[in-house]
Amino acid sequence: MSQQPPPVPNPYGPAPVAQGARPGPPPGWKPGMSPYAAGPPPGWRSPPRTPQKDADPGSFTWWDLGATLFYVVGFLTGLVGLVALLPPINELITGDEVQAQQGTFLINAVGYGVLAVIALVLSGAALWRSIKAFSYLWWLKLLLVPVAWFASIFFNLVIIVLLLGSEGETSENQAAIEAMLQAVPLLAAVAVIGILGPFVEEYFFRHLLIGKLSKYINVWVCGAISVVAFPLIHFIPALIGLTDDLTFVSIVPYLTMGIIITVGYIVTGRNLFYAWLLHAFNNIMSLLLSYFLVPWLGDHAGDLQGALWLTSFIG
Repeated sequence: MSQQPPPVPNPYGPAPVAQGARPGPPPGWKPGMSPYAAGPPPGWRSPPRTPQKDADPGSFTWWDLGATLFYVVGFLTGLVGLVALLPPINELITGDEVQAQQGTFLINAVGYGVLAVIALVLSGAALWRSIKAFSYLWWLKLLLVPVAWFASIFFNLVIIVLLLGSEGETSENQAAIEAMLQAVPLLAAVAVIGILGPFVEEYFFRHLLIGKLSKYINVWVCGAISVVAFPLIHFIPALIGLTDDLTFVSIVPYLTMGIIITVGYIVTGRNLFYAWLLHAFNNIMSLLLSYFLVPWLGDHAGDLQGALWLTSFIG
């Protein structure tokens, strides 16, 4: 009589057994072997892998339209600058150069603060769903955040320096941000430029323009629309003829950043939280470089202006 393996719990889950048949040892099992050594029993199938959950951004509402109109009409056209009429901010705006930059920063802080509250109220449920969906392979997503940042710098260097032979061009938007950073503390800049600004922009350019619009149009078509719209929104003065800084070189960093965030948003199940995380990480790293690396380099910063421009880019 052949020796049978000792009865042990099946680590592979229950195996289908034909009616009336007795389950036997796995194929290749020999007396004295561990019941696990010969592999799974006959008929065993691997359990299906849990797919990435979609964060479900929801459907368009009239409130979304109102928020978009407020963003376009109130913020992008400069009407938010009416905040400068308030006495405390007006005193700063009409002061010396440092005070003027502080006043400009406060105007942006008020604008982004109001928009962030509106966006949070309208997308709170979707944001919470995206946070719960983020738990799937969360360690890999977190690991890819700095990888995405380095990838954007690498692609910018390849396209601008190697392919186009340029040292980079600073847009009016980037120059205005750099001027403000000379007059405001780091924590204030992180709060407004590193956290509030990215959330507002991701609400409009990813959550609405891709997440909700993809209920009616293919999600990758929506992604292409978002990638084009994202850089153009940073060149409003050039689009209406007030400046002439809209060139392919100056727009490349916005394109690469928009592509990376858009792909990250879509492949993680239209995840607003992850898009916000990618955008915020880019801006915060750029702020840290601007506040610490550039002053540390001192006189050598001018020699590395092209590389610093690409690494301290704020979108």
